[in-house]
Amino acid sequence: MTLVLRLALILGCAIDLCVGVVLVAAPQLAMPLFDVPVHDALIAAFAGVELIVAACVYAVALRDPERYRLLLWVCALDQLFAVIGPSVAVAHGAMPATFKVIAPIPLQAVLCAIFVLSASRRSAAPR
Repeated sequence: MTLVLRLALILGCAIDLCVGVVLVAAPQLAMPLFDVPVHDALIAAFAGVELIVAACVYAVALRDPERYRLLLWVCALDQLFAVIGPSVAVAHGAMPATFKVIAPIPLQAVLCAIFVLSASRRSAAPR
């Protein structure tokens, strides 16, 4: 499970870092790259910084997933929000129901499940 967890952490970190950098550095690219409409560049920049911070959480958890198991819950919440947010936005018509918006949802649900399972398993070593 450690290899799967490490790969999931790397993937989650890469996703958040890439999207965060785009939202901070070039919010006008959010629509062509991700089909995410940006109505306010300042709000996009704030969201981008939050995603970059979340990427840092993944990076810290990756250093020692057992020691930083609590951070896995944060990673799970990050992925859960990445599933629920676009789903609700598409359902309400705030985001387009395109492949770029819908396709990542199952992957992020799987990542969320990996983080929840990893965070909730008992430690191998006594504390």
